[in-house]
Amino acid sequence: MRLHQAAIALAAALWMAAPASADDAPDEQPLTVTPAAWRELRLTLDGYLRVRGEVWNNLDLSRGPTPSTGEPLFPVAAGGGNEHTLTAADMRVRLEPTLSVGQAVRLHLRVDLLDNVGWGSTPDVLPSNSFALATRSAESPEGGFNAAHDAVRVKRAWGEVVLPFGVLSAGRMGAQVSWGTGFFVNNGDCLACDSGDSGDRVALTVPLLGHLVTALYELSASGPYASPPPGQGGQNIDLERRAHVDSFALAVARYDSPEAQRRRLRAGRTLVQYGLLASYRMQELDAPAWTQPGGLGRPYGAKDFVRRGLSSYAVDLWVLVHHKGFRAELEAATVIGKIEDATDVAGVSLRQRITSAQFGGVASLAYAFGFPLRLRLEVGCASGDDAPGFGARVAPGQLTAQKGDLDGPQLRPPTDTTLDNFRFHPDYRIDLILWRRIVGQVTDAVYVKPSLRAGPFGSPHHNVTLDLSLIDSHALFAATPPGQDQALGVELDLAARYRYEPAFEVSVGWGLLFPGAGFRNLDLRLDAKPAQALEVVLMYRI
Repeated sequence: MRLHQAAIALAAALWMAAPASADDAPDEQPLTVTPAAWRELRLTLDGYLRVRGEVWNNLDLSRGPTPSTGEPLFPVAAGGGNEHTLTAADMRVRLEPTLSVGQAVRLHLRVDLLDNVGWGSTPDVLPSNSFALATRSAESPEGGFNAAHDAVRVKRAWGEVVLPFGVLSAGRMGAQVSWGTGFFVNNGDCLACDSGDSGDRVALTVPLLGHLVTALYELSASGPYASPPPGQGGQNIDLERRAHVDSFALAVARYDSPEAQRRRLRAGRTLVQYGLLASYRMQELDAPAWTQPGGLGRPYGAKDFVRRGLSSYAVDLWVLVHHKGFRAELEAATVIGKIEDATDVAGVSLRQRITSAQFGGVASLAYAFGFPLRLRLEVGCASGDDAPGFGARVAPGQLTAQKGDLDGPQLRPPTDTTLDNFRFHPDYRIDLILWRRIVGQVTDAVYVKPSLRAGPFGSPHHNVTLDLSLIDSHALFAATPPGQDQALGVELDLAARYRYEPAFEVSVGWGLLFPGAGFRNLDLRLDAKPAQALEVVLMYRI
């Protein structure tokens, strides 16, 4: 019946929209309706296809397992034997369409297709008992069926409108730019990025006295929701307003567009950019079961909540000075916070207050000569915690950390109630092996990185660039690394990039890590051995 009614409605609509016959046409010509300017639509598309291959040799450093997990520092060949070489290949298509409505409104999306899906990871024999050798085709990834995530993942969706006094944005968005160096706030826009910050936000940016002033509210986490019955649709119900993790931020910056910066430098003028970012985060109540397996669909009552009492303050200062070949940049950030009750079990209270005092910073000096050669020196520091392990990527289910662990929780109440290790953003990468692969991100350490860049050699349409860098890393606390020593090692990285037109480039990177005494296995009395990594990336830009 519904199909029949729909057919009648469609026929009626077509009939009403049909042009009149010649006998019914009026003497005068019909009026042409010009659409209003605000209804003019323009669609632009940005994005890329990234194909990446890796070879890792001895990233476990051949120093045996760690005490708490019984696992090596980095995965080893699962088939056994003395194999210490692993490979990986993946890809990603990132599409970022922008729909402009008139002159004032823009709608943005970020959609990732086959996001870091490993090559060969979804053969058509999964999940079944067929032999892998019988595969004939690669299937589309389906979360929970043959892969951890679906083939299509919508990362961001937000809108912005240019008002007479500023720009108002709302939706799930990332940072509009990677703030400063990107070690603290990073939008994940770089071609090698795998993370990026996103949040459900409302932001207003106003130009004021040559500066950009941004005020922002973000609902970082809502707490449990009640879903409508299946088939009824409708809006989910937020069950407890006090369980929100609310974030407020204010930023004042002197930041010019990249093209404006280039024009100023070409004119021989000094470029000065700077900014100050401050934020506050709070949460009154929390339902620990909400973030645990099976917690999304269960009912909640007063006994499921704890008085979290979380408050956190963050401040970041960034300064950049660029004059001719000389470039200096400094960014420093601090995070101060407390948690009144850090329990993960409702009804079981931890009476000791958790405190956090973290700081991090990056400083760099660079000089570009008249010929295509640039020298750069970067120094970075991230505060640490005296608990064992780095606290960067804690293994699921690991509740404590002990001497000899690479990672683990930095809290051990009631004896340890501090959480002081500052963590650089995962997309701020300084090397190929130590911080990117073994630890996961810079934390509880200081590093010195001199580097040299030669190029680009060639024409604007196709050219080659070469990079050489040396990274010397030390932990701030000797109790943090597995070997109970501050020396983490020295890494040598080489990279070459060939760019053909703006739309294609291929890069090759090779790294060699000489691990320090900080990775010695004290229980087995084994010294860590060198590791190597090779990375090849093909990039097709839209």
